[in-house]
Amino acid sequence: MEIKYIKQPTDYLCGQACVAMLAGVTVDEVIELINNDKGTSKKELSTALNHYGIQHTKTMTKYQPETILPDLCLLKLLLPGYSHWAVYYKGIFYDPEFGVLEKCYPKARIMNYLEIFASLNV
Repeated sequence: MEIKYIKQPTDYLCGQACVAMLAGVTVDEVIELINNDKGTSKKELSTALNHYGIQHTKTMTKYQPETILPDLCLLKLLLPGYSHWAVYYKGIFYDPEFGVLEKCYPKARIMNYLEIFASLNV
């Protein structure tokens, strides 16, 4: 089981790229589904995850430094000047802006996460 990394095509498509990685579809398909080619909300991402049959928790969980992340989750990150989405899967960060990383991007701070229970792609 693995995630196929997808780089976000523009600065504003991190959320769409994360859903695309989890669902095994294109970013364009996610954009069309949620009718948004800009920054995304948790509600929009949840709608897309539901559409693709990807089970997840209903609410975001606040991250604490001592938190052990679930095996698969969608991360809400804070970077200087903007917020950002990334996928975490079994110790690897699939960041649509910065690549596949063994540690969270150094300038990012994990704020919240949405646990993912099932995915079509992983």
